[in-house]
Amino acid sequence: MNEQQFRKLLIDTVKVGDHPEKDQIISLLKISVVRFEKTGEFTRRLWNHYKEYIYLCIIPEKIIELKKYEKYLDGVCDEIYPPDDEYEFWSLLIRPGSLPVDEEISQEILFEGIQQQIIEEIRSAKYLIWIAMAWFTDPVLYKELLKKKTQGVTIEIVMDDNDKNRNAEFDLSTNFPTHWVRIESLYKNIMHEKFCIIDLNTVIHGTFNWTKAANYNKETISIDRNRTTAEAFADEFMKLKKSELLKF
Repeated sequence: MNEQQFRKLLIDTVKVGDHPEKDQIISLLKISVVRFEKTGEFTRRLWNHYKEYIYLCIIPEKIIELKKYEKYLDGVCDEIYPPDDEYEFWSLLIRPGSLPVDEEISQEILFEGIQQQIIEEIRSAKYLIWIAMAWFTDPVLYKELLKKKTQGVTIEIVMDDNDKNRNAEFDLSTNFPTHWVRIESLYKNIMHEKFCIIDLNTVIHGTFNWTKAANYNKETISIDRNRTTAEAFADEFMKLKKSELLKF
């Protein structure tokens, strides 16, 4: 297991854990880098095994925040450390470092558990959430957005102006700036975009509409943690937002 794979396993393990602040921990881990440090010093616990340290490196302004969870993360690392004939996990050390490079920020494809993953991404938002959605009628995701609003996160939504959205059991316009888009042409068309931008760094996009029915369909989403990709989707969001009516 390489360092990048270990980091992903660490994040996935925290996700399924029961730590009360796991969403905050995950958001910190996503901007951290894992480094292995193998030593020539015997552990004196397992026969003929050397100490291996795991360094968790994060930008200096976040290091104090991450160190609050050092003991917990040390325990998780000890739990998931792969068996080795030569080395034994000895300790987790948190050190200052740089942001992960783009290659370390993976694209994640999901075919199952999509709604839950979207919830986790919403909960990780710290600054803004921009949503462009053909259909948005899922009250579960709506309630998650309300929670983020109370935390001060800026939320804006672009919606297709159709009867299903207008007659949903909740009114998005009451709580969020909502831009209703109608496409007018010779044919009856809809605004068919389905994406969500989080903190201008993460994009969720694919076939999944934010509806109850989508949870029972065969759907796919991609989660891209990449600034360049996020900005491309943000440009599209701004184009949609600026128009109340798109003409062809």
